[in-house]
Amino acid sequence: MEPERRYALDALLDALGLPFDEAAPASPAELDEVFGLLTLASERDAELDEHGRPRPPADPPGPRVAELAADLGRRLGQDRRGYPGGERFLVALTHDVDLLGAGGGGMAARKLAGSVVRRSKRHAREGIAFALDALRRRDPVFPLEEMLAAEAGRGSTCFFLVRQDDPRDGYPERYAPALGDALERTAAADLEVGLHASYRAREQPGAIAEEAALLDTPQGLRHHYLRSDPARLAAECRLAGLRYDSSVGWPSLTGLRAGTPYPYRLWDAERREPGAWELPLAVMDATLAEDRYLGLGPDAAYDAAVAALEPVAVYGGAVAILWHPPLHHPLLSRGFDRVYLRLIEWIEGHGGNAGSAAEILDRWEARRA
Repeated sequence: MEPERRYALDALLDALGLPFDEAAPASPAELDEVFGLLTLASERDAELDEHGRPRPPADPPGPRVAELAADLGRRLGQDRRGYPGGERFLVALTHDVDLLGAGGGGMAARKLAGSVVRRSKRHAREGIAFALDALRRRDPVFPLEEMLAAEAGRGSTCFFLVRQDDPRDGYPERYAPALGDALERTAAADLEVGLHASYRAREQPGAIAEEAALLDTPQGLRHHYLRSDPARLAAECRLAGLRYDSSVGWPSLTGLRAGTPYPYRLWDAERREPGAWELPLAVMDATLAEDRYLGLGPDAAYDAAVAALEPVAVYGGAVAILWHPPLHHPLLSRGFDRVYLRLIEWIEGHGGNAGSAAEILDRWEARRA
């Protein structure tokens, strides 16, 4: 069996929790379809947005890999193996820390003054939030206490920037001085620390390894702006010694970009073999909330997020959701802090389990072991 079809068959059997068996009755057409989905072959000719990211197709693939795996399981007379802890499905709770060091009296004063000039209630609310946090000596864009309270002892993963060479990487004059303290507080809270690869990291071979070396042995990666190069991801993760990536999701749409609700191995085209794990990103808060994307209010956003997670629950999958730290702040989140709480309740109410990205992958791998 050629390596590409072997890779696809292994992904189907992994979805079922079964060991690799070259004799498993999957057709060449099915294996070629799975390979195309997991390697995002349809995106090679896709229209790109202003950040060089493929736009979603008019007809997204949905949980197609799960459907093919279920068909294979029926032919084998095998049900999908469940998780050792009895969970129905798994969701990684993740946070991209794009901003740090925004607190202080000066920033609060500028925010309040700006609200007067604009006559804006939203800017006034932001100014009040910044002023209150300045009095408490807290960073309003990294409200770790609120994040921990929402997760109530569950694990989660925070992805941090360590290089900011492009304007879209934010404000290094604020971020860099605050980074050390934020990393210490995150580690002390027993949360996972991952790498948030900088905006232009995908354009420079070896850049991800250079950035990962600036953190204390991170396991995982997510690209800033979700601006990854899927064809190079496996090689870059290999060079950096990273266990997983979690960048494969659409910025402008919820759902399953690679057609699977399951973690899968990235295809290492240089070696023609499986590489690091990909933990699919199914839901991002910015997709739901920002006007440039779906622009939904809290209730509609909750419904859209649940709709994206339902096939994950149905097929016993394991994916990630992304909530940026400012959307945990009660005065800055416009109600999206409560959407996050409701989603965790929905996950656990439907038999799921939530944790950090590394914990979710541990549980995923334990099925097959």
